[in-house]
Amino acid sequence: MSARINAGIEQAYSQGILRSTSLMPNGQAFDDAVKIAAHTPGLGVGIHLSLVGEECVAPQASLGGLVDAGGRLPESHIDFVKQYALGRFGVREITAEIEAQIARVLVTGIKPTHIDSHQHLHMLPALLGIVVDAARTNGIPVVRVPMETASFGGRRAQKCVLSMLCRRAIPRLMNAGLRHADHFFGFTVSGRMDESNLSQTIDRLRPGVNEIMCHPGFSDTATQNRYQWGYRWEDEQSGLVSESVTRSVEEGKIRLANFGDAWNEPLSGIG
Repeated sequence: MSARINAGIEQAYSQGILRSTSLMPNGQAFDDAVKIAAHTPGLGVGIHLSLVGEECVAPQASLGGLVDAGGRLPESHIDFVKQYALGRFGVREITAEIEAQIARVLVTGIKPTHIDSHQHLHMLPALLGIVVDAARTNGIPVVRVPMETASFGGRRAQKCVLSMLCRRAIPRLMNAGLRHADHFFGFTVSGRMDESNLSQTIDRLRPGVNEIMCHPGFSDTATQNRYQWGYRWEDEQSGLVSESVTRSVEEGKIRLANFGDAWNEPLSGIG
């Protein structure tokens, strides 16, 4: 998203508990992120498909109504769904953009550990099949399933709809031989996974592979003005490098892992 966000992610890995990140193929600081990935081999890097709020990666002529005259994708998931329902673009155009975004990451030499997406659009039935095919074709073994299991936070109506989509998606992923975390946390407190919420989440972890979604980083005025989501990047950054959080992980005998090695050995207790 920005070099300042990238710097925060790097610090949260080197000085904190972060082990996985997701690379935006059309993010403004893409090249900077690729350089960081090259010298942090223990940091798992997945692909964060960004089909809203950014410019396209595929040739604009191949995308029809998926982009405006300036090559910009729909502004939000609501706009995306509305325009898709109105027939302004279809599976062909979505596939072209997804394939182009994945190709842009692969050409850097990065071996993606997983796929997720901005605003979780890949859970929509129309997109899930495209993502499943792309993951299998490109040897990407894990797809995020953002089915929140936490019992605190807000966004309850959105959580209900997303959980329904996730329940329908899981059999399709399993049939395709793709993995997902056993438990997911972070949707109901998205943008607010500070030290307190992170500590509460760690207390709720369950046996198996647990994914905690967070948005660390050091924001700047340009990023704040462009992304009006109310995210508190610095607060989430502080939580991930907090000594008390690290202590909770150690005391809970939690094995930190990225999506590339989470399943590589039997988990004893919570992983």
